[in-house]
Amino acid sequence: MNRLDDEVMDASDREENGSILSDPTVALLAAGAIGFAVGAVIWRYRKSNASSYGSLERALDMARSGATDTVQKLRRRLHDEGYSPAQIEGAAKKHLGRFIDAVQRRAY
Repeated sequence: MNRLDDEVMDASDREENGSILSDPTVALLAAGAIGFAVGAVIWRYRKSNASSYGSLERALDMARSGATDTVQKLRRRLHDEGYSPAQIEGAAKKHLGRFIDAVQRRAY
């Protein structure tokens, strides 16, 4: 026998020794259970740390709600809530201003 046949034979011997690879159904169920458990942990973590997202996300939430009518007021509110308004500069500031204007126009 050549070397390739030996490798194939070794692989089939390992599968017959009761490993998880011997039954594809078991392997799929195990992978699904692991995926479900990891997803549940991530979901639980995100749910418990809802306030851990950044300043820009909070700014977008405030702008979307119509709570502020200018970027300066939004930055001041971010600072009051303990977020860093440093992320609200340059292009982000310009886009937030446009977003706030659009929300304000929709409200009236």
